[in-house]
Amino acid sequence: MKALFAKGDIFGGLAASAVILPQATAFGIALWTPYGISASSAALAGLITTIFLCLFSGLARGSIGMVSAPTGPTMVLVGGALVTLSAQGYAAEQLIVLISLLLLISGAMQVLIGLSNGGRLIKFIPYPVVSGFVTGSALLMILSQLRLLEVQHYQQLLLQALWIPWVTAVSSFVAMAMAARYWKKLPDTVAGLLIGTLLFHGLVLVSGVAAPEHWLVGSLPGVTELHVINPFQSEYISANEIPWAIILPVSAALAVLSATNNLLTAVVADSATTTRHHAKRELTGQGIGQMMAAMFGGIAGSGTTGATLVSVQSGGRRGVALFSALIFTLCVLLLGSVAALLPVSVLAGLILNVAIMSMIKWDMFVWLKRRASRLDGATALLVIGVTLAYNLMAAIGVGLVVAILQFVRAQIKSPVIHRRSNLAQRPSVRQRSDSQRALLNLHANQVLIYELTGNLFFGTVDYLFEKLTDDFNMPVTIILDMARVHQVDLTAVRMFRQMIDRIHVSGGELVFTNVRKGKGLSHKVEKSLRRISAHHTGTYPVKTFIDADEAIEYAENKLLAELGVDPESIHRVELSEGNLFADFAANDVTTLQQYMTRVSLKSGDYLFHINDPGEELFVVLEGDIDILLPYTEYHYKRLSKCGPGAFLGEIAFLKQGLRTADAKAIVDSELLKLDRHAFRKLREQHPDVAIKLLMRLGQELGTRLRRADEELHRLSS
Repeated sequence: MKALFAKGDIFGGLAASAVILPQATAFGIALWTPYGISASSAALAGLITTIFLCLFSGLARGSIGMVSAPTGPTMVLVGGALVTLSAQGYAAEQLIVLISLLLLISGAMQVLIGLSNGGRLIKFIPYPVVSGFVTGSALLMILSQLRLLEVQHYQQLLLQALWIPWVTAVSSFVAMAMAARYWKKLPDTVAGLLIGTLLFHGLVLVSGVAAPEHWLVGSLPGVTELHVINPFQSEYISANEIPWAIILPVSAALAVLSATNNLLTAVVADSATTTRHHAKRELTGQGIGQMMAAMFGGIAGSGTTGATLVSVQSGGRRGVALFSALIFTLCVLLLGSVAALLPVSVLAGLILNVAIMSMIKWDMFVWLKRRASRLDGATALLVIGVTLAYNLMAAIGVGLVVAILQFVRAQIKSPVIHRRSNLAQRPSVRQRSDSQRALLNLHANQVLIYELTGNLFFGTVDYLFEKLTDDFNMPVTIILDMARVHQVDLTAVRMFRQMIDRIHVSGGELVFTNVRKGKGLSHKVEKSLRRISAHHTGTYPVKTFIDADEAIEYAENKLLAELGVDPESIHRVELSEGNLFADFAANDVTTLQQYMTRVSLKSGDYLFHINDPGEELFVVLEGDIDILLPYTEYHYKRLSKCGPGAFLGEIAFLKQGLRTADAKAIVDSELLKLDRHAFRKLREQHPDVAIKLLMRLGQELGTRLRRADEELHRLSS
């Protein structure tokens, strides 16, 4: 024993078994006795289920501390199938065969869910649907027990002691509630079972009424009476009589329900043991256990939260499920006669307590009070209503449909335009002359940047089209920044085609940027547009840029060209034409140039790297220099683009230190360099020119700081 189980597993298994024993027998009785099956045989079905579920769950070793048994939701789902099958005219023996077939298929499906990693998909069932389903199951459980307590067949005898089953049911219910609150060391089901049973036998003794047989569970059948059920070759029902239209849908629903409950219980065990469960192993083990239980007349079950917490708190870990299976096997072998003392009404009280205190989700009434969660509460109530009026299968289907519609509605209502800006609000990082920048600001509304967000699908792309309609009627360039877009569906792609055609009619252009692979569009939007229609190749070309700044720079260059200004300015400039020296006198520029040295770079050469020591100021005479901030080995952020007339390196020039970015030549470039040593000579020999240079640097830095502040405000909004 010590080699197989740790000390904690023994105590945890004993504690969990005390919790499960009443629950397993009660659920078996509640499920089968309405169809003429004896209470003892029905109780045995619950115990058999517990044995096989705990055995194979323990062997799978998917979760630490978890124990399994018949549960309320699975019982109600199987009970609904029994009601439907019974209404079709099937006898009790046929019902047993059909339920065994249903459970066998459900267990196989649960194994497939586990092996295919389907457990990851189950978590996407919305919580309001689960809450409504569980609450509806609880109400069905309550109704089934109330009907059981009516005991109409013994009306004359019960006129003398009709109140005994009700009193004992209420006493077991109250005992469970008090134990959970005041006697925390005693499992609540054990407290309810002991107090209810003692009270029942005491009342029967005092009243002098001979208790009818159906008031007690009765001795469990011996192991020799167990036999393997083969639903495909049964003497009670032939294969062509099996109602597959009922069996298959309920089997699928039960597989999903059991898998969901198993994973939820595993998560509870994880939080209590600070471990992490293995979903594939757990679901596979539970599915095999369900199949084995079905072959020996068991009922449905899954992981039980209450018993799992009790087992963990008592020290149960890896071997607790196996030890629990051993305990229940011994109960069946050695203690079958003890069941003759168990009152059915006490077990009904236990089920009522589980249904009312643990399964009904009272939070939904709080949801109904709050506007933000009112639809969730209404969804849960709808699922409850369908559960009571029709069945659990229909309730799950309706709940999922409503949840999907709510999700689509929320997506449609969520804004797809994160921000709209123009060139004045969001210029490119390319350094331009004051005259070019002023011209771009004057015509800033000729280029519009739309930062999109969320999902672009059939419900939201039409809203986007409406918002852009007025802009489509003007000869503007519209940039769609897709950095925040999660997914693009086929409807959105086709709508983009219409947008492109529409804006070109007005003389404008639609440009895409930050298009991510795997979100419904390829890196080249034009390629995606060609793919969706073999007969429509597109009238106009579509430009796609890697990042937004490249797209904005393209739009700026296009606008400047339309205004008659050379946008690229790739021709060589003299020092006096640079931004920094725009108001310098000619002789001052000549003087300054004497203290500067020339630097030539080939395309791809670096002027300096980040963290290099530096103290030089550079002025670009010809070519282009990109200022890059690397954040991985292969990725970078472009901070600025310096063309002819621009300057760079001013931070290290003013305060000697390490470079804060890379400077890379995009094309063959020529620059002038002024280092601090040369500047000290300039300051000594021509102080007025040195002061004028520092003043101009201060003014340009002030302008850049304002732009940086505007960009920070834009990014934070």
